[in-house]
Amino acid sequence: MNFTDQVNEIMSTVFNVVFIIIMFISIYYNTKIQGWKSSRAIKAVLEELKELNEDTKQLTITKFKECCNESRSVQEIKSKVDEFLNFVTITPVKLDPYGIVSKIEHILNSRESIYLSEVRDLTKIDDEIQIENLVNLLEVASAVNLVHRLLLHFFLLGKKSKSAVFLQQVEMQLHSLLIMAKAYVSASKSFAEGSPIGDALGPMVVAKLVREMTQGNIPDYEEISDKTIMQKVSFEDRTLYFIRAKGPGGTVGKPGTAIKKVIELHSDEIVRIITIDAGIKYEGDITGSVVAGVGAAIGGFGVEKSKIEDVSTKNQIPMDALICRQSLEDAICTMKKPILDSVPTIMEKTKSLIRRKTKENQSVIIAGIGNSIGIGI
Repeated sequence: MNFTDQVNEIMSTVFNVVFIIIMFISIYYNTKIQGWKSSRAIKAVLEELKELNEDTKQLTITKFKECCNESRSVQEIKSKVDEFLNFVTITPVKLDPYGIVSKIEHILNSRESIYLSEVRDLTKIDDEIQIENLVNLLEVASAVNLVHRLLLHFFLLGKKSKSAVFLQQVEMQLHSLLIMAKAYVSASKSFAEGSPIGDALGPMVVAKLVREMTQGNIPDYEEISDKTIMQKVSFEDRTLYFIRAKGPGGTVGKPGTAIKKVIELHSDEIVRIITIDAGIKYEGDITGSVVAGVGAAIGGFGVEKSKIEDVSTKNQIPMDALICRQSLEDAICTMKKPILDSVPTIMEKTKSLIRRKTKENQSVIIAGIGNSIGIGI
């Protein structure tokens, strides 16, 4: 056997040994390696979320400091903001679903009342628009804080249980969690500035329709329910009841309550309900594309939607829906151009629905659903 053959034999033996070692490691330690890899990935995202959480918190503190008088120290404001970020809303028991909607409504009303009163007490300002925007800012800051706390919880739980499979499952959700957190961070800047967001599409469409149909002679509004206004407009021998959150403060109002009241007052006249809202798009859908459908186009916890469905069913009033497709980020961040460009399309579709599906001397409710931040009367 010559030298070359000896070298080849030695190399072959080495490669075989290395292969066996690798196979042994992959069989017995593969799960631990995967767990270590997942753990590192989660740690990296946790660090990013921690930074995003701190940035959002600091923005919130800075904005509150601008609205508070000089007697309030930064430490006092910081302490109060921390309380808000960890504020808990406990949902009612659902073992017996009867009456669950009214229970949820009561809890949500209590929550909103507490937020508003605490912000008023902290800032000592009388500007309701600014107060509403600060409440919205607190809510998105709380959302960022919650995403960070949830990921930290599952990471520590996975480490504690030493479950690599559990850590891998958490790793699979990292991209979605990070996108969600970044969307809320962007939203915090929009609420701090008081800029219209994607979800303000409904109120914006209604405001523009009222201006167009009255040729700028905007009629007086009636605050028909909490932070929700109604304007009565005549259009091609039909009576239109426009409903939307008041604005320009950040509020969604109580559109379901408003629609219910209008129908109770004019049940013999109302022949149709048209709701306009932002709708979550699927991946591959075009942002700002407009689709039509039936039913109550309104999100949230379902309280206001339930009221619309109940009163429309009781009075047998058909419901039309016009939806502008948006992602979560689109809906809660400053309104993007494709969404703004969809407004004229929705206005024309609304007028077309009125012409095609109603007759002269009939009445229609048109509700612009969404957060009215930055959208005036």
